[in-house]
Parts: sequence; structure tokens; C-alpha cells
Amino acid sequence: MSFYKQFGTSEDLEVNGIWLDYGDAGRIKIARAGGANRRFATVLERKTRPYRRALDNGTIDPKVIERVMAEVFAETVILGWEDVIGRDGEPLPYTFDNVVQLLLDLPDLFLDIQAQAQRAALFLQANLEAAAKN
Repeated sequence: MSFYKQFGTSEDLEVNGIWLDYGDAGRIKIARAGGANRRFATVLERKTRPYRRALDNGTIDPKVIERVMAEVFAETVILGWEDVIGRDGEPLPYTFDNVVQLLLDLPDLFLDIQAQAQRAALFLQANLEAAAKN
């Protein structure tokens, strides 16, 4: 197998997303945080610009950067969801504000989504080709 087959990612998957299945909790569609998803880097730069000095000095309030990152992910990485239930037991509509709130309320979910969105293996061209065969 060539390096191209082993490591070549699909721009389509990186931009248009893949589904993360969390079983009964629902499914979340994510784009890649980086790679062909250039919006991620653009929005990240724009949203962190006001905090650049604090980031460089290591003096930024962790709550501020957590919110900024949640907003970046809500705008550029999380593309949709299905069957997500809110705190009140009712279906939670997919909106920017609901995504941000879910990520802030459930930091372990946010960490998992961040990790998955950075895993190139999930966005491999081979995955797209295998799905096309099925």
C-alpha cells in the first residue's frame, strides 16, 4: 500500500463531514478541524485575535478560551446533529447557540469531538471509497 492510500484524506469528507455515532445519545456530524477545512483556521484566527497577547503570555482565562473554542467548533466543525436530547429531556434543535451551550455544559463531550475532528484517519480517501462501494 502506498503512502497516498494510507494517508491521503478526502477533501470532501474533511469539509462536508462525517457522522460520530454516540448511540442512544444521538449523532453529531463533524468536519475536520484543519486539513481542507480552511474555514476552521480562518475563524480560529479571527476569534482569537483579541486575545493574542494573553494567549502568548499564558495569561488568558481558561473560561474565555473554552468559550472561544466552543464558538469556533460550532461555526466550523460541528455541521449538524440528529436525535440529541436536551437537559429537559426534549429534542435539542441544532443551532449555533445550542451547540456552544452543549460543548460548554459537557466538556468531556467537547474533548471527544475535538480529538475526533483532528484524527486524519477518520477522513481518509479510502473511507470515502469504501462507503461508495456499499
